[in-house]
Amino acid sequence: MESEEEQEETPCGRCGEVYQKNEFWIACDFCPLWYHGKCVNVTTTMADEIDKYECPLCALKRTKA
Repeated sequence: MESEEEQEETPCGRCGEVYQKNEFWIACDFCPLWYHGKCVNVTTTMADEIDKYECPLCALKRTKA
């Protein structure tokens, strides 16, 4: 698990903005990237239903493989 300082330096894999405490983020379960929920159209409610989140980049790689 990342420390709070490390989280604050984590860029969103889509927009590049760094982590803010008051924002919902989701981590890809297949790579080290994190995303704002809003950048990947995932809400907290949706995230609760996701067993393993695959980010857009991993999904693209999988479909091209």
